[in-house]
Amino acid sequence: MQVILRLFCAISMLIFATMAHAENRISVATVNGETIWLDQVMKAAEGLPPEYRNKPMQDYFGDIVADIIDTKLAAKAGVAAKIADDPLVQDAMKLAGERILAEAWLAVTVREKMTDDALQQAYDTFVADEASREQITASHILVAAEDEAVAIIKSLNDGADFAEIAKEKSTGPSGPNGGELGTFGRGQMVPAFETAAFALPAGSFSAKPVQTQFGWHVIKVSEKAVKPAPSFDAMRDQLVNSLSRQHLGRVIEGLRADQAIELRSFEDVRTEVQAKAQ
Repeated sequence: MQVILRLFCAISMLIFATMAHAENRISVATVNGETIWLDQVMKAAEGLPPEYRNKPMQDYFGDIVADIIDTKLAAKAGVAAKIADDPLVQDAMKLAGERILAEAWLAVTVREKMTDDALQQAYDTFVADEASREQITASHILVAAEDEAVAIIKSLNDGADFAEIAKEKSTGPSGPNGGELGTFGRGQMVPAFETAAFALPAGSFSAKPVQTQFGWHVIKVSEKAVKPAPSFDAMRDQLVNSLSRQHLGRVIEGLRADQAIELRSFEDVRTEVQAKAQ
């Protein structure tokens, strides 16, 4: 999974870079007549730590260009010193080259899937999935024992006021406010509480206590609504990112299918390293 996420980040940058043809590339510097291009600087920026990338690019643009220049000069010196003939260096260069080629191929392959029709279909699927955008306004009464929660439900069935009982008996922080939790969507509450709350019709309370790690809940839902879907244009970047991840995962799975891949366990490798060290 980490490899896929790393490749996804690289692909995002490569999609940008490969959109420009060679004649549209912008030069930022030259080293002995060799051009350094803006897209090379942009790709290098993607590898910076977040504390750099969160700053305006003009703050570190010159440092990236300087680093690329120094890298080119040092690499040329390494060739002259025949460092490139070292087998370990050759292995590292081969792996780096394979990674660049892999990322470029994956970028092109994934980008081909980012058609207007595919994005529109993904958007239509999102809009149709109202459950993911459903929101409820709820309150709860939290107590330590199940039998106490059962007694509270009986009182509510007999006409007791939910908010007053919450103020009197709820041990949760919302108790003094009548147990009000406000409006929330899916994924914001612990699973057992969420499942029970979203299953309740508006204007009703739970017929049985709901247990979580915090205790026993009696839940009341006062309102239910579906949050309006954002416009297609507002979601376009999110749709591209989501589809890119999906297609990247499928491409990687397809590449691995029917391949002769043999893996050694970490423990096996560590044992061999320790044996050789002795």
